Amino acid sequence: MAGQYPGTFGPPPGAAAQPPGRPSASVRVLCALVPLLTAGVFGPLPSLVLAIRRRRPYDIAGAVVYCLLLLTMVVCAGVASDTKASAANVIGEIALALLWLTPTLHYLVMDRRSLWAPAPYAPPPAVPHAPSPAAPYGATTPGHTAPPPADDLRELGELLRRQAREGRS
Repeated sequence: MAGQYPGTFGPPPGAAAQPPGRPSASVRVLCALVPLLTAGVFGPLPSLVLAIRRRRPYDIAGAVVYCLLLLTMVVCAGVASDTKASAANVIGEIALALLWLTPTLHYLVMDRRSLWAPAPYAPPPAVPHAPSPAAPYGATTPGHTAPPPADDLRELGELLRRQAREGRS
């Protein structure tokens, strides 16, 4: 099938593969410049790119914050245009300024290589285990227990029948 490695549509031989999860430099520059070039209208875009690619809680939180700022700006623009409300106008302008100037900084800080690299795996420390008690029914193989005696099974059956009769009445 097309797109599988190795195949006719794979990377050319000798080409360095991009590490998974990290976008190319041109995509990173474009994501950083989008809020500046669109005067904040596409301010949530860089944080959405981070949240979708990495799916880490703080990236998702950043995307939610910038989407809420955009929603605040749109609502305030609608309210301020109808009623000449100065408070809505000021809040909308602050939201627009935040959407215009901070997403680039947020994207560049959160897109550092140290944050993209997976955390090194450290095995948990060994915990000494207490010796296990002796088996009550004699020696058993690891992972298997001896079946309970027949008397225990009879008592259990009688108990279950008694509970079933009491539950019906």
